[in-house]
Amino acid sequence: MAKSFGIAGRKRSMKNPSLTIGTIILSFIVAIAIFGPYLPFVDEDLTEHLYLKYEDGTMVTPPFSPSEEFLLGSDRQGVDLLSRLVIGTRETLLIIFSVVIIRLLLGAFLGIGAFYSRLLKVVLQVWHQLFSYIPSIFLLVMIVGIPFFLYSSNRPFWFILVLALIEVGRVGDVIFKYVSDIAGKPYYEAGIVAGGSPFRLSRRYLYPNMKPQLITLIANELGRTLFLIAQLGIVGIFISVAFENDASGAIYAVNTSDSWPLVLSTILKDMWGVKIIPFSAIFLISITVLSFYLIGNGLVKKTNKN
Repeated sequence: MAKSFGIAGRKRSMKNPSLTIGTIILSFIVAIAIFGPYLPFVDEDLTEHLYLKYEDGTMVTPPFSPSEEFLLGSDRQGVDLLSRLVIGTRETLLIIFSVVIIRLLLGAFLGIGAFYSRLLKVVLQVWHQLFSYIPSIFLLVMIVGIPFFLYSSNRPFWFILVLALIEVGRVGDVIFKYVSDIAGKPYYEAGIVAGGSPFRLSRRYLYPNMKPQLITLIANELGRTLFLIAQLGIVGIFISVAFENDASGAIYAVNTSDSWPLVLSTILKDMWGVKIIPFSAIFLISITVLSFYLIGNGLVKKTNKN
């Protein structure tokens, strides 16, 4: 009996390969975020090596090539690249999930609220139009460069909040269109005639019929946010920075973030030399986005079957 149950379970999982494969990939990435820093081959301190000296007396400066000590090589600061990526996994996931949760909660409030309230509809329209004509990365660069955000001790919080808010109007507009489409269906109109309250109508008609679209929206937003912070890394904008003085007394910003986009900050140099540095981060970002897509696609498939 137990054997037949196991076979049935495998058959069910094979009917939804997107969900199975996506869950395996994302579970592995989450496991790296939780347990990765404690693995024996990971340098939790991200030690910088100014040079390596070989037995024949040869001295090599970073970035170092892959070796027994540096499995993927090192970055330009002499930090073990594999350790850098493993340590940065937790921060990267925390950023994108925090941004998407805030964005979806506010977007859902505005999108659904705009259907019932004329005031919220105006707020949503203004919000959406205000941030829809300028690429998000340009807006972020301008906003986080304002002294209040740049020098704030709570910069990571403001960074995540700004990253979420500039896209709230777009998400709210998408949800508003979902609601408007469902509200035009005969079953929704029948619910209104029967005296259903907005809350009851939302619970009975809106959420069940919006579930596939919301799943797809969440998966897209996770991937979109990850790609956006990767772009920010390329232009040298990070979630946290510290300020130091150089020999002349001038103040300059030093990145203190460990997220994956940090590895892309030298991509213009590395693309023509040490390709493993940017490609390693690009690979991790790509498979993470792929896992979001596969899980979203699998959940939609499962929801439609139910």
